[in-house]
Amino acid sequence: MSLFFLILGVASADINPGIALIKIPISQEIKRISCDEAFKQHTKWTENPNYKEGDGEVWGYFTHKGKPVYLSYCKDQKGNWVR
Repeated sequence: MSLFFLILGVASADINPGIALIKIPISQEIKRISCDEAFKQHTKWTENPNYKEGDGEVWGYFTHKGKPVYLSYCKDQKGNWVR
């Protein structure tokens, strides 16, 4: 069985600087999936209700369990980058 980890940096008020890393194991036992596909499976696109054109706000962002995602990457069990 092939396994890699999707690491997400999400907003957190519990720690300083406010980004908690979440490590999600991704099994490739049945189907080979990419890091991008794993990201899409474990996050949700959320539109910003405060966005108006030209106001400097982002028009949307990805969330994981309701928390904004600031970064993502994947590594295998040996610590090598996965695409």
